[in-house]
Amino acid sequence: MSSLRRALLVAGKTKINLENCHFITGINYNGLSVKQLQELRGILREHTNTKLLVAKNTLVYKALEGTKWESLKPCMKGMNAWLFVQSEDIPAALKTFISFQKEKKLYDNNLGGAVFEEKLYAPQDYKVIETMPSRADVYGMMLGSLHWPALDLVNALQAPTASENETVVA
Repeated sequence: MSSLRRALLVAGKTKINLENCHFITGINYNGLSVKQLQELRGILREHTNTKLLVAKNTLVYKALEGTKWESLKPCMKGMNAWLFVQSEDIPAALKTFISFQKEKKLYDNNLGGAVFEEKLYAPQDYKVIETMPSRADVYGMMLGSLHWPALDLVNALQAPTASENETVVA
């Protein structure tokens, strides 16, 4: 396969991965074996609907150019594999990678910068994203906060009136 054809294939895969993507981050994959990459790919796909793509930074940037992910450009240095999180449960994807990293003792293979909601995050900002509740959790909290005032109103309307209390006591 020619290098041009391979480059077009990678750019096409990158564009496909961007279609339903909610979060992109790079991983320094220097020193990871093919077996480890395949294992990580399988774990991420199985648990978090995340795609892992190993590609040259320039090819990935060409695919990101002109999209909301373009702010990732400063992070395109060194040997990167790219994580495309295609579900809204971003903390789960990050935790899955971090647990894989700890299990395999891959401390040199850290996460690089990331883009979430068109904002570039540095690796030290990941704690904010890791602790972020999922969309389902946020909806649950909102419904819970709406539930209690409504329940109080129903209880107030159903409470016996003062005249009813007097007849029960007498």
